[in-house]
Amino acid sequence: MESQFRVSARWTYALPLLLVVVILCGRSLVAQTSGPDTGSTKGDASPMANEQGYVNLRSLQGIDSIPHTSITTPEEAEEYVKQVALFCGVQGPILTGELLPLLAKAELAAAQDPSKLVSDDRLAEAFNFLSTEFRVPHPQHVTGTDVLQFRIARSAIYAHVFSPRTASGSRPVEAVISLQQLVFDGGVLEGAKRYAQKDPQPGSFKIDPSRSRAGINANPNLMIAREYQTASMTYFRGLTAQGLQSLIDSIARIMALPAGR
Repeated sequence: MESQFRVSARWTYALPLLLVVVILCGRSLVAQTSGPDTGSTKGDASPMANEQGYVNLRSLQGIDSIPHTSITTPEEAEEYVKQVALFCGVQGPILTGELLPLLAKAELAAAQDPSKLVSDDRLAEAFNFLSTEFRVPHPQHVTGTDVLQFRIARSAIYAHVFSPRTASGSRPVEAVISLQQLVFDGGVLEGAKRYAQKDPQPGSFKIDPSRSRAGINANPNLMIAREYQTASMTYFRGLTAQGLQSLIDSIARIMALPAGR
């Protein structure tokens, strides 16, 4: 299997969780996005970037290790969000002020009612909207089918992070992480699409920790991926308070997440 589906480590090293904050929090991020570095590793970031968090291989492995129990109460939803935030380095006022209660509320609602999951079509629409908003030189168009293939492939590795084919969509936390990774990769990678067609079972692909690669070669288009990464960083660094609020409202509406007010 490894020769057919091998993913480079860059797949799991996404932009800082700025998208999480922008989508779900109403605070101004202009000062936070104007620094010289918004890299993917915690050590490279400023204190505010650390507060915003990151997603990397260790983050995903940590989230995947969270006991897979059903969320039935607000307390359980809040605890789940706290654990995910811990693994992604989201901390401080960004978490405790607005992100935690909003995500916990959304997670509980999705657990109680599958219609509250973020559908593949909505997630695709959010990505396509950001492609235009960021003014990516060569924007990629993603469909709901592409997003379904994305989460099928991802769930084969991280069954407790990404929802399987049988789910009607993504959990709110999962949806934000997925949107971030889609932006980082410049869409759904061809290797992931091909592997999804094999209909792998959740958790069926095991990463060999002795190797330097994360497990799957998803055949990234490095030029397109770099365009998305550069365009998104440039966009956030030049974002005004008014533009920020407009982005929050648009993404919240598209993904049916609570507005950051």
